[in-house]
Amino acid sequence: MDKKVPRELVDKAILAANQAPSACNRQPYQYRVIDDPELLAKVAALPGGVRGYEKGIPMMVVVIGNLDAYFDERDRHVIYIDASLANMTFMLALETLYLSSCSINWPDVEYLERQMEKTLKLKKHQRTIMCMAVGYADPEGKVAFSEKRDLDYIRTYN
Repeated sequence: MDKKVPRELVDKAILAANQAPSACNRQPYQYRVIDDPELLAKVAALPGGVRGYEKGIPMMVVVIGNLDAYFDERDRHVIYIDASLANMTFMLALETLYLSSCSINWPDVEYLERQMEKTLKLKKHQRTIMCMAVGYADPEGKVAFSEKRDLDYIRTYN
């Protein structure tokens, strides 16, 4: 669907995400919302896994982690945990606003990191965590079925 995504709705979802828990309430992430067509085309072409639908993405959100939120190297991975908690909240909030999202894997590949850094003018302490396509769902569209693992496989007690 080519319908423009209202920024006000995305802002509401980001405010919901902002309520997610984070270590020491540092909230070491930012949401870069891309809806400028020229910049969107550049950003949408960077991650893998979007071949065939990258031109149909009306808005992309790039979640950026801020390593400067921590003073110790041991905490360098907390940006991924905290952002993941917020991102799930963001995605669920979008659904309540009649918007849909598609999480897009961001590979840990050095040349792509540099390209995103240059494209979005990121600072040296910032890392791309993930990308999300945001838009309106096609009412006639279908969702591919992907069997999930059994409870007994993913859960153990003691």
